[in-house]
Amino acid sequence: MSIFLIALIEAVAVVAIMLIGRFTLARKIPAEWPKLARWAGISLVINYLLGLLILYAAQPALTGPYEGWQWALWPLFLTSMFNLFSAIRVMINRANALGQQPIGIRRTAGARARIVDVTPDGNPDPTDHNRGKVRAGIVGIGVLIVMLLIVNPIWAIATTWFDGNAKALAHIPNVIMEPASSRLPPTNTNHIVLVSQDVAAYKGQQVLGQNGQNLGSTYHLEQDQYALQSVDHHLYWIAPLVYNNVFTNLSNSNTPGYVVIDAEDPDAQPQLRTGGQYQLHYIPGALFNQDLLRHVYLSGYTNGNLVDPTLEVDDSWKPYFTISLMQPSRGFTGDVLAKVLLVEPQTGDVQSYDPQNVPTWVDRVMPASTVTDYLTWWGKYANAPWFNPSGSGQQAPAGDPELVYNDVDQPVWLVPMTSSSSGDNSSTGIFLFNTHKNEAEFYPLRGLAVGDTVMNAFKSNPHNIRNYTVSSVQLYQIFGEPTWLAIFVQTANIGATFEAVGLLDAKDPNSSDVQMESTRDTALTDYNQWLASHGNVTGGPSQNGAPQQVQGAVERIAPVTQGNSTVYYIWIKGQSHIFTADLSLSPKLPLVQPGDMVTGTYLDTGETVEALKTFDDTSIQLGAGT
Repeated sequence: MSIFLIALIEAVAVVAIMLIGRFTLARKIPAEWPKLARWAGISLVINYLLGLLILYAAQPALTGPYEGWQWALWPLFLTSMFNLFSAIRVMINRANALGQQPIGIRRTAGARARIVDVTPDGNPDPTDHNRGKVRAGIVGIGVLIVMLLIVNPIWAIATTWFDGNAKALAHIPNVIMEPASSRLPPTNTNHIVLVSQDVAAYKGQQVLGQNGQNLGSTYHLEQDQYALQSVDHHLYWIAPLVYNNVFTNLSNSNTPGYVVIDAEDPDAQPQLRTGGQYQLHYIPGALFNQDLLRHVYLSGYTNGNLVDPTLEVDDSWKPYFTISLMQPSRGFTGDVLAKVLLVEPQTGDVQSYDPQNVPTWVDRVMPASTVTDYLTWWGKYANAPWFNPSGSGQQAPAGDPELVYNDVDQPVWLVPMTSSSSGDNSSTGIFLFNTHKNEAEFYPLRGLAVGDTVMNAFKSNPHNIRNYTVSSVQLYQIFGEPTWLAIFVQTANIGATFEAVGLLDAKDPNSSDVQMESTRDTALTDYNQWLASHGNVTGGPSQNGAPQQVQGAVERIAPVTQGNSTVYYIWIKGQSHIFTADLSLSPKLPLVQPGDMVTGTYLDTGETVEALKTFDDTSIQLGAGT
């Protein structure tokens, strides 16, 4: 609906309330029609302009209770207060009139004397019109009080309080309960995110000064606008260039484009895509109609909350902004995804999709804040009553949703759940929330370390001798085990620099067991070896869980010192893997030579480097001692 029509409806409604007040509470006050018509006309114009200003600046959503028209209470309040101020003029005029006009004494039978005002020419009291405006203002304030202190609280109570409403909120998300024996989906370790958002911010800011255009003098990048996404089966952080200040915005109609940061490889060079199809005219936070959300709102999308504007690109790197249009389902709360809007940032063309019909290259349309709300309600009320002071049976999200790509083209919001106790740092289960629709899978994985326990284990691990900061932690299913992955960084003026990656078994969160290395492959090898040597895995550290036999002649062998232990890397003739083993498997390892016949078992993880679970060199036959 056009904001011009919305503002006109609001102005007519406010003036109607004022006129009702004028003629209801001031029935005995004579109506001076010329003044009354002029007052109503001026009020209509002022309220129309005020309504346009509110709609343009605040962009209220016309949805929910009263179809979203509660924003009109602001013009009603301001108009009522303006009319009430006329009471001052009434009192002043009355005081002057009593001092200057003759006073008549009117007596009626059986009544006491009453003072009345008499004007010299017998015309109506000149303060009558102002007294009528005061009555109108009183009615306007009365309407406000009734709406804010009575109707709104009753509406909120009727839609959110008590057990029935609580259960309704808890069942807004469509939760699929997985069997108790289920494991998390296996993670493709070739597409693990190794670049955190703050590392992406550092790398992105550096590239602004490397192309010779001095873009940093005019534009910058906001860290919270970096969006993780899959482009052509690879993960990247992408953020738009935004204006440095108001003056650069006024002097430039577009920003040049966006930056691309490889999310899988910390050593990859950042890319700057500018000009042509990459230029951005409509962006969040720009001035006037160039602001993305204001442009969409003025384009007629006034019937919902416009949230989570995110820059995403298709597989040909053409940029779009995605916006989620949310509508409350339980009074003022319970937002559900109604539409997904794709905005072409050069032309401003807006395409509206039902959530199930969004193009496949769009990675997410369910806002993280909405997922948090849903799982908070589910944890509180799904298995517990609304009135529950003890907190028995309640759960709560153990942190903000983390965007996880177990497969490069299938992102999910991962949220560990824990008990309602603030001191509990172990999981009651893991949610994988679909990023495209209101659907979540709950894995009842109990006892996994979450929260501060995980962060402290990574921070205090003995390999972190330089006290690097833990930038982010992500939960994956690696080698068949739920595994926390941490990114270690060194903070900088803008963002941070990548230093190392760490892996930790989520079931055994000891700081001494953190496998911390400067590269992903080395960390995976260490972690694979740790799982094999500790024997605390259920089904083995593999994605298919099947033990494999290996035997053959040794082509090459070399010892490598890792931390306080020595790991032997073995290449066996005819095998497509490199195998690792430590001295806990066999004392023969230091004696192995190329050409020796060896045997062993391992669990196939699909990685280039596999950890042996057993090992023997059959060329070395140890006889009985003499």
